Amino acid sequence: MYDKIVKIISQYEEKGDFTHPNVDDKDLYDAEKILNLKIPEQYVWFLKNYGHGGLDGIETLGVGKNGKMIFVEKTLEFRSYGLNDDKIVIENCDEWIYCIDVKTGAVMMWSQGDKKYKINYKNFIEYLNDRISDAIENM
Repeated sequence: MYDKIVKIISQYEEKGDFTHPNVDDKDLYDAEKILNLKIPEQYVWFLKNYGHGGLDGIETLGVGKNGKMIFVEKTLEFRSYGLNDDKIVIENCDEWIYCIDVKTGAVMMWSQGDKKYKINYKNFIEYLNDRISDAIENM
């Protein structure tokens, strides 16, 4: 499942595209405790392997080089705007965000303006694969 993404990132990644921090289970446990939810396995894989970042300007939120839990910070911020507590913010596109529904694993779009959720991807890997493919097409 992850092989295709690893291959594409390996082929196109440039220095600085991803943070590659050392994320351990305690870090993730602490993040889950702060957010009061369970982080889906596919997103855990991304956090542990790539941390934060993306290709050609597409930025999947995660963990900074210094260990800062950027996704936790952004999730808490968007909760203050009305985002449901069972969502994790994974990309900020200004007018909307992409977030993971931790109950279903689906990746959804959400806008602060209309507060509606629109399912875009069945899971995080489908989201990541599509966003990386979009970036490669625009290179």
